[in-house]
Amino acid sequence: MGRIFKCAQRLKVIHLFKEDANIKNTKHTIFVGVLFIFLLTGCFGEDYDVGVPIAHLQTGSKINLQLTEANVSWRSSSGEVDETIDNIEEFGSAQDEIRVSPNQKASLEFKENEENGGDIWTDPTIKASLWKNGKQTNINLKDNREFHFPTSEGNYVLEINFIDSANKAQYIANIVIDKTSQQNEVTGGKLPNFTFMAMPTVKKINSDGLVFDNSYDEVCWNNCSDDSTYKYSEIHSGDVELGDKLLIEWSEMEPHPTEVNLHQIDTKDYKVIEKVEIDTNTASIEIGVGEENSNAQYAIEFLWKEGNEIIGKSMLNFRLE
Repeated sequence: MGRIFKCAQRLKVIHLFKEDANIKNTKHTIFVGVLFIFLLTGCFGEDYDVGVPIAHLQTGSKINLQLTEANVSWRSSSGEVDETIDNIEEFGSAQDEIRVSPNQKASLEFKENEENGGDIWTDPTIKASLWKNGKQTNINLKDNREFHFPTSEGNYVLEINFIDSANKAQYIANIVIDKTSQQNEVTGGKLPNFTFMAMPTVKKINSDGLVFDNSYDEVCWNNCSDDSTYKYSEIHSGDVELGDKLLIEWSEMEPHPTEVNLHQIDTKDYKVIEKVEIDTNTASIEIGVGEENSNAQYAIEFLWKEGNEIIGKSMLNFRLE
């Protein structure tokens, strides 16, 4: 708002100057035009009260959970902010607990600090990670700053870094990932919340446990119908070489799916080429990479049923390249 107010003041000055000067010739018009550009250049170039933003964590059950500032180095017309925290994991663990569920979906939001002005940031870089027992794990943020917490229970410290030009602000939160007592049960014909469910994993064997590129989507959950179809689409490919093997696991899914199907997808029209039913007594499969499938796209369909009625369906997608 400070920027808008000051620019408006400058426009008013120009308007008054024109009235007082009673401009009638070209020279005066050119002069006022130059003056107009000179005064308004500051409106686009100056930094009006762009103070340290306020960071919020949004989850499915709670919103506007404000995160705590940690290390901050920020310069603006509001002043200078320099805060230093030597051990952010120790500092984060001392904050109030924020309890989330395994695989809980969450997102980040940054708002202007009303005490020091507007939110005029120049395409900031946002990075997120989790700390546990001295080990840092990066979080993959989507373009809309959404992400999922891990499926493993425990105490974590969430670290968020907001970098705008030469300014940096770090935020932390004390995260507790905890299952609910009814999380692993079907109650009243309904599955637990989808975000409580562990996700399947895709890893390339002998790759030091690195996750293979994939997407995992809810198709329908506790409100499935005959119209609950899934639209396959192009996804980012993971790198493979001939002879590689992928391991797909879903052992941590509870309740266990009642039916699992492997679909191979035609990458031209994104329709199912082949469907193979997987033995539900197992909780993993291996896919070898050969010349015949070196550019194939797959989807693993997980179904939860009560009798013949589908009460939940999800889809794991990945593509080889």
